Amino acid sequence: MTYTPALPTVSGRDDRLEPYRRMWVLRLLDMALEEARGDGLVDEAVRMEFGQEAVAVGTVAALRPGDIVNATAPHIRHAQHVGLALPLGPVIAETIGKARGASRKPGVADWKQALANESVLGQSTLFALGDANAQRMTGEGKVTLCVVGGRDAHSVEFTTAAKITVTWRLPVVFVVENIRGGPDARRRAYETDAMPMLSVDGRDVAAVSASVAEAVQRASAGGGPTLVEAITYRTNHPVAMDPLVFARRQLIAEGVDADRLYEVERGARHLVAEAIASAKALVRAEAERAPNPWSAAS
Repeated sequence: MTYTPALPTVSGRDDRLEPYRRMWVLRLLDMALEEARGDGLVDEAVRMEFGQEAVAVGTVAALRPGDIVNATAPHIRHAQHVGLALPLGPVIAETIGKARGASRKPGVADWKQALANESVLGQSTLFALGDANAQRMTGEGKVTLCVVGGRDAHSVEFTTAAKITVTWRLPVVFVVENIRGGPDARRRAYETDAMPMLSVDGRDVAAVSASVAEAVQRASAGGGPTLVEAITYRTNHPVAMDPLVFARRQLIAEGVDADRLYEVERGARHLVAEAIASAKALVRAEAERAPNPWSAAS
């Protein structure tokens, strides 16, 4: 669960290019984490989200200060970091798993700590219910976002949570990433008790942002929950299905010079390269601070 502070304004940046830059950073960040796993820095499999960058960037862009995000996938949290211009080195270091803090996170409510043994999906949906109910009671118009995969959207945990949000008219926006051609691609209806649903092309970052913003506005005004289904594709599909290629073609059609796009891509590569170096430095520092078990035994 993360709160959404005000997004920074970066002077001199073309608003059309900023979503493209953020998507490139997410893609390169995933590639860097996969490379870290190949180098033996990550023991467990890293969940790659190639092809979902437009959903993450567009969704986060639609949120307002004070809105809350609960997600089962790391790329949503990464998109928040990128959108807020926060350092990415600590994100990589945390994923590597050798620079993590204490298991009990400061500032996390006791009731959430009590659910630590729940599955990731269970935590995400339960946290969304609790956060949204608290927001409803304060009456400040804030909204909770819950992002899940297509397979999770047919689970008992999700359908139960969705029905509760409809009954209580909670200010929740559910974003479902439905990956075509993969195990998540299920076309049967979602069991959400007639919850309003919007379907959007998950390659189109502007369309995703507009749909989520519409759902956020509805929930904020007391209209209850909405489900936004983003249709996405894995990047092993034809190149036209890749959201980065889709965005690039759109920008060129709008008159953006190809050299300007290459400059944005180079900037993203430089940012992630610096983040990798920072993460490795954090990991080294953590290893140096760790106590030596042999010294205690001597």
